[in-house]
Amino acid sequence: MGIFYFVDDAAEAVRALRTAGHRNLRVFSPIPHHEIEHALEQGPSIVRWVTFVGGALGFTAGLSLCIYTCIAYPLVVGGKELISIPPYMVISYESMILLAGLTNLLGMMALTRLPEVRQSAPYDPRFTEDRIGIWIPCEGDTATRVEKLMGGQNAEEVQVHA
Repeated sequence: MGIFYFVDDAAEAVRALRTAGHRNLRVFSPIPHHEIEHALEQGPSIVRWVTFVGGALGFTAGLSLCIYTCIAYPLVVGGKELISIPPYMVISYESMILLAGLTNLLGMMALTRLPEVRQSAPYDPRFTEDRIGIWIPCEGDTATRVEKLMGGQNAEEVQVHA
């Protein structure tokens, strides 16, 4: 676990670790830092697509519910047609918003692996204030090399957890 104060040092450490072949690393930070995201080579999030699919399903489900209800329980009023789309748009819209919001929540929780039942990396309360932590799970000789690499990248502190 390397603890850094400056964002540039942490981003350089991430680049050096990825160049050395370490792909399984976690970064803890109080706020998002785009330099670190670029160093981690993260692509765009798919949460927006999960939300879009949930919204489309919600709209379709709301419209289907209205149409099915009119077909299952026909009530002819004043000679008007049974299935009239404009009044169903309100229910379809509300269903779309509901399912889009729920799939957004579930998608974000699934992609961020929350709730974390078993802690996979040690956590330091300083990461919520002003420090950046980089955790690399490794052991033996690799741990020694990672410790030296992080020390050479201006790490404020390097901790080895057993």
